[in-house]
Amino acid sequence: MLLFLLACLGVPPPQANSVADALSLARTRDRALYEAFNAGYRLAASGDVESVELITEFRRAVLLARAHTDRGDFSFTAQNLATELTPFQGTISVIATIRLNPLNTYIQPPSYELYIRTGPSTSPLGPRDFKRDPVNPPGFSGPGTTMVGVRLEGTFSTADVASARDPYVTLTNDHGTVIWQGRLDLSRYR
Repeated sequence: MLLFLLACLGVPPPQANSVADALSLARTRDRALYEAFNAGYRLAASGDVESVELITEFRRAVLLARAHTDRGDFSFTAQNLATELTPFQGTISVIATIRLNPLNTYIQPPSYELYIRTGPSTSPLGPRDFKRDPVNPPGFSGPGTTMVGVRLEGTFSTADVASARDPYVTLTNDHGTVIWQGRLDLSRYR
């Protein structure tokens, strides 16, 4: 009812401003600004963990709009973007890339895992959706190609992560050993 009243008064809903901001940022010609925006969503990686990045709803909006802009689709509107974002409402994704030993003999990606540790006395959050994909050397893919890494992508409920007492993104190897952890403070991200 409130959104209806706001619309009657000509006040855009709160999400509309975010979508317009995302379109504006996605269409910027300032490469340094766009790269700095994306760099802000990367967590400090170490060891065999090559990269860890977050995709919030706002960043996903920017990435989707940028993909349309890169294809020359300048007729892509805020309404189109809002429609494309619908399946991702209320979610945050974590993407991690892990280097494997060059002498590995894996035929399929090893069973590395990604979850959110919520605190010392609470259960961890498992991802709603989870993907584990091989990373092949540039120019090589298919059967018989040695993997150089594994890419993990997990999608979590933003509300669950925000309500966690002490959230840490946690990566484990195929033996269940924690190989990396990073604090996740959602107040730092849009």
